Amino acid sequence: MYKLSSVIVILVAITSFVACRKYEEGPNISFRTKNARITNNWRIESALVQGVEKSLDPYYAKQKHYFYSNGDYVVTIIDAVTLEAENLQGNWTFFDNDKKVALTIRKPITQKDSTTEYHILKLYNKQLWLRKTDNTEELHFVPFE
Repeated sequence: MYKLSSVIVILVAITSFVACRKYEEGPNISFRTKNARITNNWRIESALVQGVEKSLDPYYAKQKHYFYSNGDYVVTIIDAVTLEAENLQGNWTFFDNDKKVALTIRKPITQKDSTTEYHILKLYNKQLWLRKTDNTEELHFVPFE
């Protein structure tokens, strides 16, 4: 009887532990804060746009994303026409109980802010997976030096 109740307690604990995962792809547990894990210099490893892999497209392949611990955000993109790099500055913030992140950048020509919201699918120290809230784009990031 003791063994059966021990097994049941262990199964309930494991089920609860797995079911309480905040992000779809993990982690289940981390000793680093969410802020510490997202703060990094990231490059796109994989970009799915409308279900089509676009990571080799120069627009995605050359992007660099800088998430700073104070909430500042900088993205370096390559202009499709001139092929020149452009840094767009803004900020990032968690919302919806830290399950989503909003990236706000200031458009240089119009001087207006543009915000894009993403579901956080995976948030590890060395991996970040984001999906736009409208499900049109999924980005997988890895750090770069």
